[in-house]
Amino acid sequence: MHILIDIGNSTIVIAMADNQGNITSAWRFKTLKDETVSFFRYELKAGMKKYGIATDDIDGIAISSVVPEVNDYIAQAIIDITGITPHFFTLDDAQRFLSIDIESPSQLGKDRLADAVGAVACHGAPAIIIDMGTATTVGVVTENRTFIGGMIIPGVKTSLKALSNKASQLPMVNIEKPANIIGRNTLECMQSGILYGNAAMVDGIVDRIRPTLQGDVKIIATGGMAQKIIPFCHNKITIDPALQLKGLLYATLGINN
Repeated sequence: MHILIDIGNSTIVIAMADNQGNITSAWRFKTLKDETVSFFRYELKAGMKKYGIATDDIDGIAISSVVPEVNDYIAQAIIDITGITPHFFTLDDAQRFLSIDIESPSQLGKDRLADAVGAVACHGAPAIIIDMGTATTVGVVTENRTFIGGMIIPGVKTSLKALSNKASQLPMVNIEKPANIIGRNTLECMQSGILYGNAAMVDGIVDRIRPTLQGDVKIIATGGMAQKIIPFCHNKITIDPALQLKGLLYATLGINN
């Protein structure tokens, strides 16, 4: 078994994968930058106990992180529990699967790299990858498996929070389908705007990028808000909740699809 850890701005996801590349279990908790080694040790132990994972079962541990402030703490917690030094996903790991043709590749977020690897390994190329987390990111991979760039957009919840914070008469609302697409009250207007507005944005981006690529373009979505937004898109988009974890697995631990 392998432990895969995705350290995102809002959430840390820990998953287990078998030698065939299947994600067998996963748990998550909030990313807290001010916590200590003991906090991460507790969260890791709790998940392992819940899913019956023994340290002897673990062959390797890989981490993708966009929050460097917690890297040393979580790495030490892993070593304390398992005796295994985790491998942090790097640009070199990604380049086993992809060519990268952008300015300053070293500045590319590890989450976007892992998404791109997962897309190519599991779905093929060319691909448009939409990751709907704290930010909504778009990655583009050509038919010859070259990552050529993309977009970074304020995320669904990030946008909604900013709107509510800046407009005193607009409350926070649950992100769900409103009774009417044309809102008849403030709640419906906000729900319709955030849901259909983001779905239309995704469709518009896909419609603009797809003609620049050759071949059968795969469109893959992942991230916490994908399940909410993508079903309302007009384009055919595959939702793969574990895309980033799969990319991390294939790129770092020698698992092949």
